[in-house]
Amino acid sequence: MNKEEIINELEDVILDINLFIRQQLGSEISSALEAKIASLSSNQLMTLFLVAKKELNHVKDIASYLNISTSAVSQIVGKLENQGFLHREINQANRRSTIITLGCKGTELINEMDQIKSTIFQQYLSKMEVEDLLLLKNSFKKFLTVLVESKEDHD
Repeated sequence: MNKEEIINELEDVILDINLFIRQQLGSEISSALEAKIASLSSNQLMTLFLVAKKELNHVKDIASYLNISTSAVSQIVGKLENQGFLHREINQANRRSTIITLGCKGTELINEMDQIKSTIFQQYLSKMEVEDLLLLKNSFKKFLTVLVESKEDHD
């Protein structure tokens, strides 16, 4: 099998894994947290995730990550703040800047989603041998490095 064939096969495998995980996570989270997330859009959920896990605390950074306008992110943040998921405060070091942090409801929701995610990943990854897990981890880290470096080269 040549490199191009391997890449084509990997495209399909990565897409299938992504779709499967999204479906599993989506259905588990929807059933467990239906009342809490029913009113949240995918961009709102992603904004919560970015603030919690990627420590993105400024509108422009979130907008860049989601590839949407800063005004759209400001609207998302405003709605999430009104619902208690996020909190905004003036940056004391630069009064023209606003820092976004998780609110109580946001922290609670992220923690519950993390538990569900961990349960799902544990369920499937625990069936693999340690050597395979290490190989998978290292391969994905290398792939992520290539993606990040490629993005930086284009920015």
